[in-house]
Amino acid sequence: MRVKNIRHSPSRRNFCKQSLLTTAVAATGFSFANKAQAAQSTTKMPNEEHAVSVHYEWGTLKEVVCGIPNLVIPKKLPDVVYNYAPTEGIKFFEANLGKTLEEADPKTFAKASEQMDTAITILKKRGVTVHRPNKVTSDENAYLSRIFPPSVIQFFPRDPMLVIGNKYIETELFIPLRRRERFGIRSAIANRLAESNAQVVSMPVAIPTKEDKDGSWGPGPFLEGGDVFLFGKDIYVGNSGNASNSAGIAWLRQYLGAEYAVHEIKLTPKFLHLDCCLATPRPGLAVICREAFVDGLPDFLNDWKLIDVPFTDAKEKLACNGLVIDEKTIMISTGLDSLAQNLRNAGQEVIETPFDAITQYAGGFRCWHHPLVRTSKK
Repeated sequence: MRVKNIRHSPSRRNFCKQSLLTTAVAATGFSFANKAQAAQSTTKMPNEEHAVSVHYEWGTLKEVVCGIPNLVIPKKLPDVVYNYAPTEGIKFFEANLGKTLEEADPKTFAKASEQMDTAITILKKRGVTVHRPNKVTSDENAYLSRIFPPSVIQFFPRDPMLVIGNKYIETELFIPLRRRERFGIRSAIANRLAESNAQVVSMPVAIPTKEDKDGSWGPGPFLEGGDVFLFGKDIYVGNSGNASNSAGIAWLRQYLGAEYAVHEIKLTPKFLHLDCCLATPRPGLAVICREAFVDGLPDFLNDWKLIDVPFTDAKEKLACNGLVIDEKTIMISTGLDSLAQNLRNAGQEVIETPFDAITQYAGGFRCWHHPLVRTSKK
C-alpha cells in the first residue's frame, strides 16, 4: 500500500538550522563483532532465515524484542515527565524517588512481571520469537551520571531501537537516563544481528547537557521509536517536544535518503510519542486521539476508518498503544471495553490481557515491544 502524501525535503539552509550535529556528524556505524567473536568461525553468511525485516505497522509479527520490569526511579524527575505521564505514575514516582520498583512496591513489581510474562506467553503461542534485554549493569547505569544520577527504565524497548526494512538504528533518546537502555538491548541481540542482513547504525551522540529551565536537553538530534510509524516507503514521525525533535527527523530523512519520504507530525506536549495517540492495526483502519494532533489528522487518514479514543483513555490508560500481531489481530490492555468492541466491530480479533502495572509508567503494548521481523503484503 502506498500512503498518500507529498514528499518533503528540507533545503540545506533549513536543514542546517535544525542542528549542527545533523550535518556535521554522519551516521555512526557500530559493530557487534566483539559480542559475536566467539561465533565468527561458525557463523554463516546472512540468509533469508536470519533476515531482519520490518516495512509496515501491520503484517504478521515473527520476531520481537520485549521489555523487562527493571526500573530504578530517579532521585529527581525530569520536568517533561509532568507533561504526559499518567497521574498515578507521577504519584508513585514522587513517593519513591531513588528506589527500584522492587524496593518501592514488591507487589507492583510482581504484578508487572506477571503481566509481561502473560503477554509473552500469548506471543509465543502465536509463533513469535521473543528476545528480552539484559538488565543494565551498574557501570552502564552510570553513563551520563554527572548530569543525571543513575536510574533506568527497561520496560519500553520500542524507543532506543528502530528497525526500518533491514536497517537497525540505535536511536538517541531525549532524557539522559533513558539513553542507558540501549546497552541491555545491544548485548542481548548482538549475535542475532551479527548473523543477519541488518545494516546496523548508531545515531550521533547528543551533546551531554543538563536540563534547561524549559525542560529541554539540548539540540539533539533526538529520535525515539515510539514516534516512528512505518508505511512502506513513507515514514511518519511524531514531534511533541518531549522526545523526537526536528533535528532527529532531519537526521532520519538524510540517513534513509531519497528512497523514503519522512513526514513530521506535530503533537501536543500532553503526549509523549505518536504511538500514544495513533494505532494502525491494518491498512485503512486507525485508532486515534484527535486532541493530540496540533495541525489536524495526517492526510493519509482521510479515507481510513477511524476509531476515536477519548483524551483521558489515551493519556491515562495508553488506549491507542496496542500490539499488532497480524492484520487481523491486536493485543490491548483490559479495561478498554469500548475500544475493544469498536475494534471487533471493525473486523479485528482483539486479545485483552491486563497491562495496567506497565501503562502507569507512560507506556503501553507498542512501547513494550519492537519488531525485528514482521511479514506484510506490500
